[in-house]
Amino acid sequence: MSFKSFFIKKALQFKGVGKDQAEAMAKQLDEHPELASALKSLEANPEVKALFEKIQKEVEEKKKQGMADSYATMSVMTKHQAEIAKYRDELAPLAQLMQKR
Repeated sequence: MSFKSFFIKKALQFKGVGKDQAEAMAKQLDEHPELASALKSLEANPEVKALFEKIQKEVEEKKKQGMADSYATMSVMTKHQAEIAKYRDELAPLAQLMQKR
């Protein structure tokens, strides 16, 4: 694993991503550097960024109410499914990164 991958993995773990998933994502970013630039452009999109901030806030609220992490995430993602679908093309690099484990 390269030095860059090590830092990516640690940053992902710091953000709450599990060790195995963070390692897989860092490996994908190392093997496919074009994903990193696509993800940067995704973060630059204010509508997508606002949507994910709203989703994150709602998931955290559900978790505080005692709902399990996976159920809270699925519940909120289902609620915002139409909005997420609207940005399907922009989210393709993220989906690609998440699926290749």
